[in-house]
Order: sequence, then structure tokens, then C-alpha cells
Amino acid sequence: MRIRLFNMFLFAAMLAVAISSCKTPTGQAQRDLEQEYLSKYIAKYHSAVTPKATGLYFIETKAGVANDSLIKAGDLVKVYYRGYLITDDATKGIQDGLEFDSNLEGYEPFSFTVGKGAVIAGWDEAITYMKVGSEAKLVIPSKLAYSSQSQSSIPAYSPLVFYIKVEKVYRSTDVWPTIEKLPKTPIIR
Repeated sequence: MRIRLFNMFLFAAMLAVAISSCKTPTGQAQRDLEQEYLSKYIAKYHSAVTPKATGLYFIETKAGVANDSLIKAGDLVKVYYRGYLITDDATKGIQDGLEFDSNLEGYEPFSFTVGKGAVIAGWDEAITYMKVGSEAKLVIPSKLAYSSQSQSSIPAYSPLVFYIKVEKVYRSTDVWPTIEKLPKTPIIR
């Protein structure tokens, strides 16, 4: 009985050592890999693009309505989008990899209020460079996305690529009337 217990203990100890030696990338290793992927991706596809101060790469692919103003915090926007992880394939090299989310095929546009934290920081910033009808490609470092937090099919410290089209904008000034626009006499008597 003692030998059997000892063997079970020895097996459990060996299993624990084996499992602990299978290392997944640490936070720093994941951040280093993110930087490598971002550098390769930008060098391959957008070498002439300078990142914004936050690290966001904003590439306008279609200008919006010419006489329209830029979207501002507080505006409600409706967008179509497609999101990808960046992958480094052995045969194809660095590229848009796994599509992790999209609302293009048969879905309604996604609505959110800009600047309220309803979306990742990279989206909140990028939308303010756009107008109705604008289309853009966003390359978003993890610090403007999910950072160290995994999200279903998105690993921690993953840079993301989004293709976004602004379908509709409801200006914050149009949503609710200002005091000056209210009638002078009461409506209800």
C-alpha cells in the first residue's frame, strides 16, 4: 500500500513538473511578439503611414461626405466593420489572419456613442477622424484594444486590424434639443 501511495505521489509530482515546464509566452514575451507583428505588418502594408500619438495607425481608404464635419465625442454613429488578428504565416508571411468579428453579411450597422467607452479605445479615437461615408483601415495596438485581457478568440496583447465604414451619424446636438430650441410657451396646459 505504501509503495502504491508513493508511486502515485511520484507520478503526480512528475506530472506537475512536466506541466509547469510547458511554458506559454509570458506577458513580456507576448508584448515583444506584438511589437514584432506590428513592425512587420506596417513595414509590409503601410510603411508610409505614421502612427498617431497613441500608437493607432489610421489609414483612410475612402473619404467621407466632403461638406460634412468630423465625428465628435457624444455623436451616435452606425458602422459596418470587419475585424482581424494579425498572423505571421510561414508561407504567406505577415497578414490579416483570423476574422474574429464582422457585421457585413446580413447584419444591421453597429451603433455606439463616441467617447463613452462603449468600444475599445482605438475605435473611439479612429471614429473622430472620420465623417459619414468614410471608410478606413485601423491597425490597433493592444494597449488601445484589450491589452492583457483575452477576449474569446482574441489572445492577450493582440494587435487588431479593422476595416470600418461609417454608415450614419446622429450629431449630439441633433439628438436632444438645447434649451434655446425649446418652445417659449408650455406645450402641456
